[in-house]
Amino acid sequence: MAKYFLLTLWLLLSFTKLPAQSNEREYELPRRLMPLEKALIKLTEAGAALSYRPDQLPQLAVKVPGGKRTLPAWLDFLLKDTDLTYESGPAGIILFPDPELFKRNFSVYGLITDAESGERLIGAAIQSLGRPGGTLTNEYGFYSLSASGGRGKIRISYVGYQAKELDFVLRSDTLIDLSLLPDRELPTIIVTPLPEKETDVFLMETRNSVTSGETSRLGGIGGEADPLHVARLLPGVETGADGLGGIFIRGSEAGHNLVLLDGVPVYNLSHAAGLLSIFSNQAIRRVDIYKDGLPARFGGRIGGVIDVHTRDGNLYEPKTTVGSSLLSAHFATEGPIETGRSSYLITGRYFWAGELLRRFSEREKERLGRTGQMNSQIYDVNFKINQHIGERGRLYFSFYKGLDNYSNNSFASDTVTVLNDAGAVFRYATPRARQEEVSWGNTVAALRYNHIFNDRFFGNFRLSYSDLLLDASSERSDSLNRVFVDDKGGDIFSGRYASDIQQVGVAFDGQLSVGQQSSFRFGSEFNLHRFLPQLRSGSIPLANHPEFSSLREDGYIRPLQISAYSSFQGGLSKGIYYRLGLRGQLWRNEVNFFNLAPRLLLAGKLGQRSSWRLSYDHTVQPVHLVSSTVIGLPSDLWVPSTPEIAPSTSSQIAAQVSRKIGDNWNLVAAAYYKDMKGLIAYSEGGLASQWIDSLSQGAGFSRGVELSLNKTRGRLKGWVNYTLAQSRRQFDQKINIGRPFSFRFGRQHALKTVLMWEAKPGLTLTANWRISSGAAYSLSSESLLLPDPAVFDEPTSIETIALVKDKNGITLPSNHRLDFNAHFVLKGKPGSNVTHELDLGIYNVYSRHNPIYYNIQTTYFGRDSDLISQGDFIQVYLSPVVPTLAYHLKFGK
Repeated sequence: MAKYFLLTLWLLLSFTKLPAQSNEREYELPRRLMPLEKALIKLTEAGAALSYRPDQLPQLAVKVPGGKRTLPAWLDFLLKDTDLTYESGPAGIILFPDPELFKRNFSVYGLITDAESGERLIGAAIQSLGRPGGTLTNEYGFYSLSASGGRGKIRISYVGYQAKELDFVLRSDTLIDLSLLPDRELPTIIVTPLPEKETDVFLMETRNSVTSGETSRLGGIGGEADPLHVARLLPGVETGADGLGGIFIRGSEAGHNLVLLDGVPVYNLSHAAGLLSIFSNQAIRRVDIYKDGLPARFGGRIGGVIDVHTRDGNLYEPKTTVGSSLLSAHFATEGPIETGRSSYLITGRYFWAGELLRRFSEREKERLGRTGQMNSQIYDVNFKINQHIGERGRLYFSFYKGLDNYSNNSFASDTVTVLNDAGAVFRYATPRARQEEVSWGNTVAALRYNHIFNDRFFGNFRLSYSDLLLDASSERSDSLNRVFVDDKGGDIFSGRYASDIQQVGVAFDGQLSVGQQSSFRFGSEFNLHRFLPQLRSGSIPLANHPEFSSLREDGYIRPLQISAYSSFQGGLSKGIYYRLGLRGQLWRNEVNFFNLAPRLLLAGKLGQRSSWRLSYDHTVQPVHLVSSTVIGLPSDLWVPSTPEIAPSTSSQIAAQVSRKIGDNWNLVAAAYYKDMKGLIAYSEGGLASQWIDSLSQGAGFSRGVELSLNKTRGRLKGWVNYTLAQSRRQFDQKINIGRPFSFRFGRQHALKTVLMWEAKPGLTLTANWRISSGAAYSLSSESLLLPDPAVFDEPTSIETIALVKDKNGITLPSNHRLDFNAHFVLKGKPGSNVTHELDLGIYNVYSRHNPIYYNIQTTYFGRDSDLISQGDFIQVYLSPVVPTLAYHLKFGK
């Protein structure tokens, strides 16, 4: 009775009342699109007894099919997308908000895509306005957001796109696929995630992202835009001089990074020894870099993670791009196979600058008193197709192939002057030669299928293949000949190196939403490896080397790797969020290595404008990259963990505090400490005939502080980063007599500045300047002459031994460079589908000669059997000031 009394009182005060009637009577509505309120008015005008409050009706247009229906049938149809229900009373049928609806939780889920191309948007933010909760799309654009029933609103945003707000009513789990339009203004920089005011959705995000748009505006050497050039401008990410040598994340080796191309591991990410990466900007959607807070789905390496996502191809319109820089020619074509359902993408690059390099190297060597040349032939291709399978599934196939052929030959003569007892002077022309030939290439393929099982469960299946084939040879003959025996022969060091590593794998990754702020991610991987590391070195001509020798008589080593992982993300009281992860790995290679790698991430807010984050990451690496040269050539070998070599491990603790300054600035301070064990390196004193006998094992650590100030919005954008870091290594007695030494690329200080100014629509000016401490280096200005033990019966045979007091005991000069670039976008005539893009710039504006390494050019003088050497240091650097130029012609809407 109390219920009806309250309803009657409410109706007397607020409602329009009409006479009650039978629910069997039919009412007619016209066939048209009309507001909900108008449809209800027409029913009341037809005699239906309806009572409602107009201010509780949603602003909703209903497509009425027309015809006659009973009043309950019409109300079921009209109110199905609202939070209203109805009930019969003394005064007729009463419409009111469903109180039971607000007590239940439902899920809004679906895909977020680019409205123009159909590309799925990775990391798009979905925020529940007016209610707690928010989420980000995963690597395939999928999201699942839990919310209470009834009327609500969500906001969908993504950097470089126009945000969208959507009103909806949840009466059940609802699939909502949404698309965003690109923002034609200069996109927001996203190398540091920027928390929004409305949600804490970004607090658990630990990746830094680089998009193809940012990359194209910053340009690169020769005009070659490379996403990893931008990644090297992040704090805590270092490289060799002018990019040579790889990427080093927080004091780890280049081989410690997990590099993924569409989820498949890549074992070499460099063209031209690191000058360029294998990732063409025409094919890349975005690159995500993780330095800490590693999700449990990433494993197998102890450094950072470089997760590269290629574009899917336009689902609606065909597009073609052709162009060239001063280094390479490239093309890209994409378009629909079946409009809206399937698409393709094909890109290719050929580095035609190899001929220019050959001519330039000939002149440069001639200037230095040498003869010879340097050659480099490089190409890569990307191919991708994707196909919708039903309404909830999607199938992808992606393929990459790249190849480098490099050679460097140099010949010169030194002079040996001998004064005999009679005072006669004899001068001998003594040949000195260096020859290197290296060929390496990657092949990567992936077949992936992802499926939305229901409102909370998303799964991805992957079949993958990765192959790296390296073949290298090197020969160096010193200028010290046995002048007292004859004028032939000399001291020679030569070697052959080869590595063939293949990985075939199958994997599953699942994502389950279990609440408003909670999600569960889990998966497993099964990988078969095949290694063929080969090494042969000695003091004989290259042509005289015997066949390769390897660890096994049959040559190949075939380890098995099985991994499983899970992580749970949720929230605690007082606005603290957490992610707990655990990854287990079994590595089988004659013996079993089983490791557990726990991960922990905590994050929260400090007031309205600040946030904090703490993380712990334990990682395990069962494969090792060993290198004996400063630029990664020619003796890089990937070798597996064996009964003699355990997997490497790392534990890292990191903390970060960020603060939003105004609406456009973000300040981030971070600190970390990383402890590494089971590191592998070549022993000192020459290479043995078996590769496993040439290795030493050790440990190391790295620690540092990173500061970053970012301006993320406005016509002028950019960032300033500073890093203070230290990284040390200690190996067995075979390296530096067991004493600790500095990591070669553990730069103590690094300052990086990037400015990006939108001068006007279609013109963006950028400048980036970086300065860092020089690399640690092992260099000797002295040498010791000893009898050659290989030919000890010849007392006049002599071997030259360099004297190095401490490994990496000196620091090269500081490394700094300034680059400018102007990026023009010129539209064709009205109605034309042609766009011109032009990049003009200057690389190394003030012609800084950053030393990659030093050679010692030696001249020998002698009196009888006493020889004296004089060494001159020759600096090897990449390039003086050079112009940059790139042009792209794009066809398509």
